[in-house]
Amino acid sequence: MCYNTPESDSRGGFMKKILICVMCAFMLVACNRGNGDEHQTCGGYDVKMQFSENGDTMTANINGDELELSNVVAASGAKFAGILNDTVVVLWNRGENWTLILDDDTIIECSGK
Repeated sequence: MCYNTPESDSRGGFMKKILICVMCAFMLVACNRGNGDEHQTCGGYDVKMQFSENGDTMTANINGDELELSNVVAASGAKFAGILNDTVVVLWNRGENWTLILDDDTIIECSGK
């Protein structure tokens, strides 16, 4: 049998608050990325990014080659993935930091321009 106790009600309320905070943080990242361009240097790669209005996609120009990346699930931040010349390209943003990941095994930290 299930009984509602003050402890179970407060725990459920706490989890709802956490879930709402996480959702709001995700929406803020998506909104922040939907209105502008980013320009990053990732190792020897010059990366220019343009975001769609809804934040679902990004157009990236990497050393002159252009590709479209789709927003994918990330544990934190905003993550976009696509394919360029048979290479899986992931651009991952967490806060102010971008990371370029190539074929899941080359990880390059980026810096803003």
